[in-house]
Amino acid sequence: MTPTFTQPRALLLSALVLVILLGIGLPKILSAKKNAVVISETATAGPPPAVLVDDYVVRATAVPDELQATGTIQANQEVQLVSEVARKVTGIYAHEGTTVAGGTLLFRLDDADLQARRHKLKLQEKLALLDDRRMRGLLTTESVTQQEYDQVSTNLQVLQADIQAVDVELAKTRIRAPFAGRIGLNKVDVGAYVTPSTVLTSLEDVSQVEVTFTVPERYAAEVRPGQTIQFTTENGLAPQSGRIVATEPRTDVSTRSLLVKALSPNARRQLVPGMSAKISFALHAATDALVVPTQALIPTAKGYALYAIKGGKADYRDVTTGPRSSGAVQVLTGLNAGDTVITTNLLRLGQGVPVRAVSARN
Repeated sequence: MTPTFTQPRALLLSALVLVILLGIGLPKILSAKKNAVVISETATAGPPPAVLVDDYVVRATAVPDELQATGTIQANQEVQLVSEVARKVTGIYAHEGTTVAGGTLLFRLDDADLQARRHKLKLQEKLALLDDRRMRGLLTTESVTQQEYDQVSTNLQVLQADIQAVDVELAKTRIRAPFAGRIGLNKVDVGAYVTPSTVLTSLEDVSQVEVTFTVPERYAAEVRPGQTIQFTTENGLAPQSGRIVATEPRTDVSTRSLLVKALSPNARRQLVPGMSAKISFALHAATDALVVPTQALIPTAKGYALYAIKGGKADYRDVTTGPRSSGAVQVLTGLNAGDTVITTNLLRLGQGVPVRAVSARN
């Protein structure tokens, strides 16, 4: 009798079919479950949190257009004193570093020969005056002719002209201060032989000083006499003020700039000629300028950009900037009055990132 295996074989086939079905369907079931978990987590996470920022409300305001420049301080008047004639120095009355009045005698040169010539001419003049008086009396009685009297009178006038010429030469041996000012260091001593090329000393009027500087040609038409400037120096003085008095009539073709001169009082003699000065002065005022804090700007390859707030999100904008002042800059394009710009947390921002303002300045 042959044994039968029908029942065990059926069980084996059923188990094999079940394993195959599990191998095919289980990955799909697990994948579907995983996707359901991800979808559930996404649904519960919600939108990303808003970045906390400080903001600034832009308003139209009046802003002066200030020009910055570097200038040089010079004496109001200055001169290098020299002799007009070649002679020996016989007297020095200029005390170095002192202030003298205009016309003060500073140096005296040898004038012995001129004094002798003048004495001789004065004696001749005395005799000529006697001749002129005598001939005039004779002319009234017609004892001499008019021609004879004219000869004597002319001789007198020639002598007097010679005396005037000597007086001019004598004046050149007295070197006086042409204006009130401070004397510099003496370059010669008594006994030195000087010529017209020999510098004796310097004289500078520093009761007020000149401040000279240049401005770019674009501002040349806006600089006018009477405008006030402010300037500082390297010696730590408080800011000084001055007044523009003149400009060159044309710009320099090599630098395309205009030379400007201003005057500033210097009663305490604290401003020394030759010092540098950092100058600022207002050209005109923009009445509807848009100004933002400098920390709101982001440097870019094209210039500057900033973030504004639009609909609760960061709005990236390229802007064009204008004049700067302490902590602020004027924006020429890219903004409108009433816009709100972001001033903090700029590195965490991007276009469309949600933001929430924690403080506002305007």
